[in-house]
Amino acid sequence: MDDFVKFAEYILELLSLPFYITENYLLITALIPLLSAVIILCAGRWTQGITIMSSVVLFVYVCLCSSYCLLKEDSTHFVVMDFGKNLHLSLNLEPIGAVFSLLIAFLWILTSIYTTHYMKGHASYSSFLCLFSISISCTIFIAFSGDLFTTFVFYELLTLSTYPLVVYNLTEESRAAGRYYFGILFFASLVLFLPVVGLLYNKFHTVDFVSYGIFIPDHSLVNFVAVCFPMMIYGIAKTALMPMHFWLPKAMVAPTPVSALLHAVAVVKSGVFIVIKIILYIFGIENLKYFVQQNWLAGQWLPYAAGCTIIASSFIALKQKELKTLLAYSTISQLSYIILFVSILSISSIKVTVMQLIYHALAKITLFFVAGIIIFKTGERYIDRIHGIGRSMPMAMIAFTIGALSMIGVPPAPTFWNKLLIFKIVFAGNDIVLSIFIVLVLTASTVLNALYFLPIIYNAFFAKSSQNFFIKKPSIYLVLPPVVTAICTLILFFVASLYFN
Repeated sequence: MDDFVKFAEYILELLSLPFYITENYLLITALIPLLSAVIILCAGRWTQGITIMSSVVLFVYVCLCSSYCLLKEDSTHFVVMDFGKNLHLSLNLEPIGAVFSLLIAFLWILTSIYTTHYMKGHASYSSFLCLFSISISCTIFIAFSGDLFTTFVFYELLTLSTYPLVVYNLTEESRAAGRYYFGILFFASLVLFLPVVGLLYNKFHTVDFVSYGIFIPDHSLVNFVAVCFPMMIYGIAKTALMPMHFWLPKAMVAPTPVSALLHAVAVVKSGVFIVIKIILYIFGIENLKYFVQQNWLAGQWLPYAAGCTIIASSFIALKQKELKTLLAYSTISQLSYIILFVSILSISSIKVTVMQLIYHALAKITLFFVAGIIIFKTGERYIDRIHGIGRSMPMAMIAFTIGALSMIGVPPAPTFWNKLLIFKIVFAGNDIVLSIFIVLVLTASTVLNALYFLPIIYNAFFAKSSQNFFIKKPSIYLVLPPVVTAICTLILFFVASLYFN
């Protein structure tokens, strides 16, 4: 193990030589997409290659960072900017952040391949790829954040960098969507999220992420937690927990690569990732358990809010005729799965939550990739007008089927195992009401997901064609990304099944 650490450190230092700063590897890694964005603006016709190459370099660096940081006995906490009195912008890589950054870096490679071919020829192509890269840089900074203040700063920068992508088409509809997107996310952040950061700093003189949290199980803090916890959860509106979800379906007017970015690669995943870190490293699981017993508002309400969001968004999805809008409400539902799992407040449920984060990212990006191919090749956005399309583009629709099965949560989707694990965890607890509620929610949502996904799959392959699809074979660069993510989903199903053997 020591030899491996030395080898990883040597390679990292070697790759960092062009920057002349070997100890600041987390900062270097997070800046790679930002550097890519600067080069893209000046690169002219080389933007496509630079984008893809940068995504590969980022993945290599994230792999090295994860190996180097997680195998070292002492955790590296790098202060980027110190404001004094223990308030700073800092970076620190812990296990969940490593998993999240690896997921983002891997999906950026596939998204870059897809986006550079999907958007090629569009107006402001270079600007689009530039903003895309900036948003990835912000997401990596969020993954590497060592404290809540740093998280807040890059959370806001992520909103700013993705706003121009949402309004990219510059239509009245896209401008209205941008107002929803910017207004809701910034309102929640400035009115709810930022004040809680201030309250926590004023109370504890630190907002660093630390093991077991900065709180202590003290009865005098119960009311303080009962105020801060709900404000924090709803202040992170990127989780799309109802009623803070309206921005997400509106944002579907953006180009499909942006939808993939919003739903699988960066925005919503950053939201649920931050919630996980706050529960683990700010409040602390054991501390929250204590506070919940004293006051229902301290966190006991969260699984019920998440469960209601799952069911309500699933019912709304049933009524949707446009494919991307249906996928948007499916995303709202699936994000609340993650919130539901983390709200159970156990180490086992945290592990399931992280797995759910990975599974959903792979499956959801598959669905949006395929939806984009359909729109790109046929111009059709409505479900009832793509019957029979599976016979014209079988590989893409098979990938869509695997992604849809993962949303439903049935084999061969890895999300199936997560449901079994959650059932096991909740029944091992002492809260009978919560156990019954979670079982009912997961069962009902499985049925609802099946009701709106299975007809799409059946009609795509077996129904009479809505029209004569004379579709030129899609480019391999458009088909390859969803095929890869679908294969990854299948692999994870068999890997996860080993847990039950």
